[in-house]
Amino acid sequence: VAYEAITKGRKDLSPLEGAEAGALATALAQFVTTPLDVIRNRLMTGKDANGLDLSKEERNKNYVQSLISLGRNEGVDGLFAGATPRVGKALLSGAIQFATYEETK
Repeated sequence: VAYEAITKGRKDLSPLEGAEAGALATALAQFVTTPLDVIRNRLMTGKDANGLDLSKEERNKNYVQSLISLGRNEGVDGLFAGATPRVGKALLSGAIQFATYEETK
């Protein structure tokens, strides 16, 4: 959706234009979904930001409850923990993926 919005639906993009749009779209998607990834990782590992075991109450919360709790306890920094490396990786992988797509379609 982001890629189509960024390219305004154009079908005649060069690989370089596809790389630029793909990098931006993928990075945006990764940034926006970072809080969900933080929750997923913590629930999978059973650990909090300090490496301590989650309480039984925390382990039994659903995603929405966990997001609210994380936001209240750790704020924006906690919600977006790890966003920088995720976005960095997304810029590279999105550029490669969408440049390849535009070249081979």
